[in-house]
Amino acid sequence: MSVAQTLGKLVRARRGDAVAVPDVFRAGVPTDVVGHVNPVELVHPRPGGPAHDDAKFPARSSSGRGAGQTAGDEAPAPRPDGTPPTPGPDGIPAPQRDGAPARPAAGTASPPASRRRATTPRHAAGQGVPPTSRPIFFDATGHRWQRVRASVGILVVLLGGLTAWTAPGAFAPTWWPSENKGVGYPRHLEDEGKLDELPVLSADGGDAFNRVLAVDTSADPVVLKDPFSGEVLRELDDDEIAEVGDNEFVIDEFGKVPDHQLMLTFDDGPDATYTPELLNLLSREGVPATFFVLGQNVVKHQEILRRIVREGHMVGNHTMRHIDFAKNSDARDREELVGTDRTLRAVAGYGSRLFRIPRGDPYANATAVLQAQQLGYVHVNYDLDTLDWDYGPGEEIPVPELDGEGHVVLMHDAGGDRSGTLAMLAQFIDDAKAQGYTFSTMAPILPPEYTPAHDVAPTVADRATLAALSAVWVAPGYLVGWLFWFGIVSLTVMSLLYVVLALANHRRQRRRGPRAEGPLPFVSVVLPVFNEEPVVAKTLAALRASDYPAFEVIVVNDGSTDNTLQVLREAARDWPQLRVVDQPNAGKAAASNHGFALARGEVVVTLDGDTVFEPGTIRMLAQHFVGPDGAGVGAVAGHVKVGNRRNLLTAWQSLEYISGICVTRMAEGLVGAISIVPGACAGWRRDAVLRAGGYSHDTMAEDADLTLSIHRLGYQVVQENAAVAWTEAPYTVRGLARQRLRWTYGNIQTLTKHRGMLLRPRYGVLGLVTMPYTLLSVLIPLLFGPFTILVAALSISSGNWQSIALFAAFVTGMHLLISAVALWLVREKTWHLAIVPIYRLIYEPLRFYLLYASLVRALKGRVMGWYKPERMNTVSLPVPALAPARSGVAGA
Repeated sequence: MSVAQTLGKLVRARRGDAVAVPDVFRAGVPTDVVGHVNPVELVHPRPGGPAHDDAKFPARSSSGRGAGQTAGDEAPAPRPDGTPPTPGPDGIPAPQRDGAPARPAAGTASPPASRRRATTPRHAAGQGVPPTSRPIFFDATGHRWQRVRASVGILVVLLGGLTAWTAPGAFAPTWWPSENKGVGYPRHLEDEGKLDELPVLSADGGDAFNRVLAVDTSADPVVLKDPFSGEVLRELDDDEIAEVGDNEFVIDEFGKVPDHQLMLTFDDGPDATYTPELLNLLSREGVPATFFVLGQNVVKHQEILRRIVREGHMVGNHTMRHIDFAKNSDARDREELVGTDRTLRAVAGYGSRLFRIPRGDPYANATAVLQAQQLGYVHVNYDLDTLDWDYGPGEEIPVPELDGEGHVVLMHDAGGDRSGTLAMLAQFIDDAKAQGYTFSTMAPILPPEYTPAHDVAPTVADRATLAALSAVWVAPGYLVGWLFWFGIVSLTVMSLLYVVLALANHRRQRRRGPRAEGPLPFVSVVLPVFNEEPVVAKTLAALRASDYPAFEVIVVNDGSTDNTLQVLREAARDWPQLRVVDQPNAGKAAASNHGFALARGEVVVTLDGDTVFEPGTIRMLAQHFVGPDGAGVGAVAGHVKVGNRRNLLTAWQSLEYISGICVTRMAEGLVGAISIVPGACAGWRRDAVLRAGGYSHDTMAEDADLTLSIHRLGYQVVQENAAVAWTEAPYTVRGLARQRLRWTYGNIQTLTKHRGMLLRPRYGVLGLVTMPYTLLSVLIPLLFGPFTILVAALSISSGNWQSIALFAAFVTGMHLLISAVALWLVREKTWHLAIVPIYRLIYEPLRFYLLYASLVRALKGRVMGWYKPERMNTVSLPVPALAPARSGVAGA
């Protein structure tokens, strides 16, 4: 038999037809718990459902009764004539034995047997998603978690092996010395004082290049040798020998620039803004130049480097990140040079042995020159500094004066605002040309062995270096930029859209006025409870004070281990419409389904054990089910408020409830996209719930699951802000985290279960916007959360906090707007706005914890137990005292 046929029979059973009750609403409790009544009354909770909590929700006795329980423990509704039934044991009215459910008194409401049938929704009965055989993500074998751990282990091994294979090559120099190969050799000489105040020599009178050479006094004549190859480079004359004295090393300069020739050099690039403008200027003037690039900038702007090479300019190494050699380890200094070298090879197939020290000068930092020389580099000096680095934005940089001699000119194309440099350079080139100067790269005076190679074939190590650096410096930039603009745009669009829609829905409801256009339906209030002894009396007292004319209250005690059942029995003594049902512990979903099965009203209102209704709440929920507009309504979401606003945490939750419900759900209600009807304050069309299969054990968010199932049947789901319920929110961080973990995990389960609704036009805005947006709000933090936190921390620690502060201010501003609108819609206190500036300080860490904790639980495949918060009975209503309980039939 199909689900549709089975549920259809259940609906017919409520009209008096004797049919079997579907197994989906049955549980493993004996049928004598309720006694011999109408077949619908034999419906029991579903067997095998998860308990509320493994430790806190123990099962009752195997007989199906609690201690001292009898078949008469259920308090039935009043008789059809309006008189209460004859009291049974302990003063609790005995159940009816007439074979049919009791009906409300004539004239008080449309009785269930003769109630107007709702218009059939566009989907046939039974098209809701039936409960699965086990909870979503449940894995009894544990194999999924084993596979996850094995996969992670394999991935770690593969990455480790790849790193072990490529790292030695990536860190190895592209040119190895034949002598003194140790990375610490230059620093060792410095520590011995052999590099202090070295004499400076020059054979040709030039100073374009610098190198540190060893003095070999054992030779005759005395010679200068390369300390890393042993090659004799030149002899010393008597004057130089005298100048060298006892020094073992000297700085040797060479490379004289011809007169009337300029060799322009630019440091710190490439830059995305100024280097292309500089290249345009040099191209127009036909001027070649030499660029000393930072490896980090090359990784970020690879195409600019390729353009530099393509247009005939020369490139040198300026380290990876413009470091100070004296403040870093030898290994770090070496890798700064090697990494940049390999990056140039991988990006442009370009091999260069030109080097310029980033900070200081070669004469005061011979160690840096020696470290680079050990790797095969020659240091390129300059003798004309334009000092463009010393001028701020908008300041005019003086044009250097020329003296007819040749010069190596220092300028910068990155590292700040270089618009002044470009303006100065244009004039400088004009002046130089007017004085007969020509321009070239370093090539005319460069020894052949140092001439850059343009046809280098990148090795695996070169490509691995570029890939690793791109993953660190390029991918994060693109990703952060995408996340930033996605966050800004989506937050702006969705926030403004929600505000506009919420205001429109609010105006529509006010213009329409009360929706009731005929007799109000008889309402069954279903209250599942477990260990609610401290608060359930207050909950029942609030229900007794309701102004609704015709309703019953069915309380399903789900095997409480405290005195909850005794409190319920005591309340039922003098309240005929209260029906108390005791069942073995089977979980909230099972208890709720039990209540629905026993409900006699076509409308069922649900609430939690700690929830306090205002007098008009039931009426405001029920009115949506009457009249032409109410025929297709399947559920109504009420407005849950925090009733224990006693500390910062509960005040934070109060703002969250108000802004989330009053704006978000009101907006979604206008376009038929409400995805969650909170069980703590909700109205349901009973037939719709039965067709949807009732509350399911498939997820921990059983109310969200049921809401989407009702959507799939074609029913409308609406929001009613005037249906107010006050709840007790967790007052500790631990309590809040445990509650929200269940919510988050349950909502992820629900999205997974109903993934077939995603991007389906059949479900309108719900399927095309609301659910995809909710999915993104889960996936994006899961995938990129740790990365964004790391980037934000690094940005703040490096002093780049402005963009982070701007984004935070924008988010706070949008939240302030939403909160202000929400407070206005429900006339709440404006002190909530004081919570907005610190809202994210609580929300963001909590959200990350909940998402990752839910992910781990899903991967492990464990069933999450229900969290039972400690009840403090601190809910207080900011309204006059509740009206006295009404007497008569069904609260009339």
